Amino acid sequence: MAIVTSLCVDTAGAPASVYPQLLDVGAEQRRRLYWQCTVVFFATSVRCNPGVTHVFYTNDEAPANWGGIDYRSFLEKLGVQTQYLPFVEFCPPPHFGTEFRNAFYKLEVLRELARPEAEEGSLLLDSDCVWTRPAPALLQLLRQPETLLLLDAEPEAGPDTKVHGLSRRGIGNLYRQLDPTYPAAIPHHYGGEILGGSRQRLAEVDQELRTLWHAVLQNYPSTPPRFENGRSLFDGDEYLTSYVYNRLARPGADASPFIRRIWTSYQNTNVRPTDLELPIWHLPNEKNQGLPLLCRRVLTPDSTFWRTPTSELAHYLGRFLGVPRPLWQPQRLLVLATKLPRLLVLARRLLARPVALTPG
Repeated sequence: MAIVTSLCVDTAGAPASVYPQLLDVGAEQRRRLYWQCTVVFFATSVRCNPGVTHVFYTNDEAPANWGGIDYRSFLEKLGVQTQYLPFVEFCPPPHFGTEFRNAFYKLEVLRELARPEAEEGSLLLDSDCVWTRPAPALLQLLRQPETLLLLDAEPEAGPDTKVHGLSRRGIGNLYRQLDPTYPAAIPHHYGGEILGGSRQRLAEVDQELRTLWHAVLQNYPSTPPRFENGRSLFDGDEYLTSYVYNRLARPGADASPFIRRIWTSYQNTNVRPTDLELPIWHLPNEKNQGLPLLCRRVLTPDSTFWRTPTSELAHYLGRFLGVPRPLWQPQRLLVLATKLPRLLVLARRLLARPVALTPG
């Protein structure tokens, strides 16, 4: 049994990706943020899942040293196996999509987890996830040969409910354009933050994805397939993976008892008190908020993070990550303090803009 995450950096000569939650962050700072997420991910998992194999895939070969700490060495001391894996086979063509290009790297990782020599079962998670408690039922589920664990990203969305301007029916229309025999007219939209299962089921997904990938590139060599709202099939990996998941002969198991995508921004939050009972939180807003603050505690051997019992870990993590209260916790105020320099820079830019004078 292996618990896995990955980190993909933009390579020299490749088109840079758009990172919607990190639009005002430069490439090197973004790289550091993802390393900080990775450190917190594995530290929380090692605490909650002792004895389980932990594997980290990355295409980043550069030194990862900040604040006098070698992050690679730190992960090695935690028992994490780091594997270098280039981003080659599933890297979208430059003109096919601009958002979340690095997310397709997970398809490279999936290929490794599906190899005959891989672990019998694996759980692949995004690095901006954290473990809050042990989950023996989840690990037991992943050890069963028929298991494929998936998360419906929009469980409450109706067939014509538009999310980012696109409905499930609209997604299905494009899927049927790609394959007139596609079996789901109104497919589920599965999240990319989690994929788990037996090696056999992961190999099944990998094979279907390879077939789809090569068919699309062959049939659409210059212009990618697009949805009715103009988005490309390659604007994120979830459109491709959902295509495969919805047409599998054997359905996947529901991951929602174990994980939820939790939004914690000050303008938009869906935090629930019951989130404290979930073993895994996916926190897209926290990459440059609470997770870097937590990373400092994780990297300190005698910090409260390492002394907090696992039975109280969710409450400890929540004070930094905004669960169950997004703002009014002392640690969360530190997040605002770290943002003040950037807010002041943005304010100065706005004030320095020339004012257009109206004639007359």
